[in-house]
Amino acid sequence: MIALSLLAFVLASSGHAAEPWEETWAKTLAAAKQEGTVVVSGPPGALQRQVITGKWAEDFPDIRLDYSGARGTQLIAKVVRERASGLYNWDVVLASTDPTVFSLVPIDALAPLRDALIKPDIADDRTWIDGFAAGFMDKEKKFFYSARGAGAQPIGYANRDCISPAVLGSIGDFKKPELKGKIVWYDPTRPSTGSRGTWVIALRQGEDWLKDLFQNHGVTFSRDYRQMTDWLVHCVKPVAIGVPPDPVEQMQAAGIGKNIETLQGKAYTGEPLPGAAGGNESIGWYTHAPHPNAAKIFVNWFLSKDLQEAYLRAVKNNSRRRDTPPGDPAHAMQPGTQYFSWSNEDATVHIKALQAKIKQWGVLP
Repeated sequence: MIALSLLAFVLASSGHAAEPWEETWAKTLAAAKQEGTVVVSGPPGALQRQVITGKWAEDFPDIRLDYSGARGTQLIAKVVRERASGLYNWDVVLASTDPTVFSLVPIDALAPLRDALIKPDIADDRTWIDGFAAGFMDKEKKFFYSARGAGAQPIGYANRDCISPAVLGSIGDFKKPELKGKIVWYDPTRPSTGSRGTWVIALRQGEDWLKDLFQNHGVTFSRDYRQMTDWLVHCVKPVAIGVPPDPVEQMQAAGIGKNIETLQGKAYTGEPLPGAAGGNESIGWYTHAPHPNAAKIFVNWFLSKDLQEAYLRAVKNNSRRRDTPPGDPAHAMQPGTQYFSWSNEDATVHIKALQAKIKQWGVLP
């Protein structure tokens, strides 16, 4: 009541009549402060944690954020076990499509995202590149939402100190004799950017082409990003597929690997380009959330211009919000360019099918 009375006083003083959503926001925020806590799982990186927890503490000092940084593959299985035992410990999840959608939607663990939305700009198609609904990662377009957007996703890296564009200038060059034994590939049977890039290559070149590459051209498989990056930098394996940006950027920040180049664009992935919505911080909120009002506040906050701008500037990524400057201009979605999602539920179903085939090819330890 205090919050609602204060809002009414402020709006009256300014000559502004309260919009219905503003009254709902004030009421929900007051209830969230009574709950006192919101429990969130999200990306494990120190930078991501710092931005999320720091900005939340600044914006909502009266609501404690209990943040657990963990990869979805680690956390989601735990949530499923808890729910089978009747335990409801979490309010919000930030993770990637796989395994989140495949594990939580079938057991009705995620509530419809629109039920959490209060601020009208969030569900407004004009706010988002390709419209609001394009951000849903689940096929029902109800439960799991990505505010991120990327154009021309890379499949990997090449060290131009070791491999010239004349040797490697397109995906078809992967089978050149000069590259035999020179390619390291993140295990394509594990959820990652590597498996998504592998699927895109299979779409472009065909599964038989990919099978021949894996079986007969000396490709090395790894599950160690740091080792892959070290090989890439020192020309041991000057082509690395499936490495995320972080370890490469860390090397380059130290002055190493300055001529490492991303492999992206139609020469490597064809058209339309892989991109659009996706990422490892798509958001969902839980049914039977222990702090439902605080969960709603968090969802609206996370999808807001203010948080998206701060978060994606810090982690050098891009939002699909039109009013948010890109944190990574080189990989921002370009108006008029057609993209397809390589990380929504439909794409992941195809990726899983390809992964099952790769396991039968006899190329992995």
